Amino acid sequence: MWSKDDSGTGMNWKDALAWVQQKNNEKYLGLSDWRLPNAKELQSIVDYSRAPDVTNSATIDPVFNCTKINNEGGSVDYPYYWTSTTHLEGITPGQMAIYICFGRGLGFMTPPYGGTASLLDVHGAGCQRSDFKSGNESDYPSGHGPQGDVVRILNYIRLVRTIK
Repeated sequence: MWSKDDSGTGMNWKDALAWVQQKNNEKYLGLSDWRLPNAKELQSIVDYSRAPDVTNSATIDPVFNCTKINNEGGSVDYPYYWTSTTHLEGITPGQMAIYICFGRGLGFMTPPYGGTASLLDVHGAGCQRSDFKSGNESDYPSGHGPQGDVVRILNYIRLVRTIK
C-alpha cells in the first residue's frame, strides 16, 4: 500500500528515516507501519509511458501526487526518491543509497574532445541511480561518476507499507 502524497520536500537519508518514524508516531492516515520502499518496490510504480519530456508529467501513475521541482537547469521537473536500499560496496561502504528518478535522470556530460559540460537527461525518467546519504550537493558542481550524475542529497520520500 502506497501513500498518495510524497514528502513535499527533499531531505538527506537519515532525515528521511526520521521523517518516516515521525509519520508512524503521528499515525499518518491512521496507520503506524510506514517505511521507505526498497529499490524493487519503488521501481514497481514507475510508469514508463509517462515522462517530463513526453507527457509533461512525472513518470508515475497520475493517481499519485508528485511534487514539482525546478531542476539544476531551471526547468520544471520531478524529484528523485530515496529507497531503503544501501550500497554495501565502494570506497566507503554504506555511504550511498539507491534512488528512483520520477523526472529527468540528469547528468553533466562533457563533449568527447573537451569543452563545456552540458546538463542532459543522460539516464531517462524512471532510472535507478544512487546518491550520497549525507553531505553537500555543492561539493559536486560537475556531478558524480562517468556520466556526471547530478547529486541530490536532499531527495523525496514516498511511503509504503506491507498489507498483512
